[in-house]
Amino acid sequence: MEPRQLQYFRVIAEEEHFGRASSRLQIAQPALSRQMKLLEDEIGVALFERLPRGIRLTTAGRVFLDHCREISSSMTRAVTATRATALGSIGILKVGFIEVAAWQGIVPDSIRRFRDRFPAIELSLSAMSSARQLQSVQDGKIDAGFVYNAHADRDLVALPLARHSVLLALPAGHPLAEQPDISLADLRDEGFIGFRRQASTRYFDDLAQAFAKAGFEPHILQELDSEPDMLALVNAGAGLAFVNACQQWRPPPGISFRQVHDLAVDLELSLVHRANNGAPALRHLVLIVQEEIGKT
Repeated sequence: MEPRQLQYFRVIAEEEHFGRASSRLQIAQPALSRQMKLLEDEIGVALFERLPRGIRLTTAGRVFLDHCREISSSMTRAVTATRATALGSIGILKVGFIEVAAWQGIVPDSIRRFRDRFPAIELSLSAMSSARQLQSVQDGKIDAGFVYNAHADRDLVALPLARHSVLLALPAGHPLAEQPDISLADLRDEGFIGFRRQASTRYFDDLAQAFAKAGFEPHILQELDSEPDMLALVNAGAGLAFVNACQQWRPPPGISFRQVHDLAVDLELSLVHRANNGAPALRHLVLIVQEEIGKT
């Protein structure tokens, strides 16, 4: 059974006449009759009653016509959806993000604009660490990720978005919380809740170099890969911690955030995607993010 036979059948059923259908389809009537005979032979039932002045669908023919119309409608929707996907107006886009960067600023603003501009594209968002995002982008599990301190990779494109500073988190009652000015030297005898190196190699190394420049090595009591977990331990009095300044956007109770004036460490936020990912929906996201960068 061929698609053209279904088209011929529908036109014949609508015209109820082989001659008129032949003119409409611009096909010789004998060839049209032959195609319908082949169709009936393949299905194994008569689709038409041949009348002296035309044809009439059999009961089976009327059922077949209903299904042919459904097939035609389905094919039309398939073509429309395929073209829309190619243009990037529908589909799905999988994006990772760092939770702390999504409270305000370029990440939530870009996501809101994308949803407003492309409501038919399903935007699947997943909160995950920078290291996990980078691996997921490389593996094709997500299309892009908002990550910190993306490492150079020929297979990845990193679009720098913003730089976020690093602050010292300490219990509100800690003596340093009331000190007007804090330097790294003031932290020599303090214990720290550290950020695990595997979670962000560059950030870990930058902090280590800053301490080395100050002339001492920090006393690390415990290492974690989640800033909320680190802040929970700080609040419990288990040590101090350096955290992303964006944590101020949702300050935990009982914790003070202070700047260390000689700590020259920050976090670079980027949008990362595979260099060979040409998905139209991803291109839309990149353009929106670039527009947001232009506003800052």
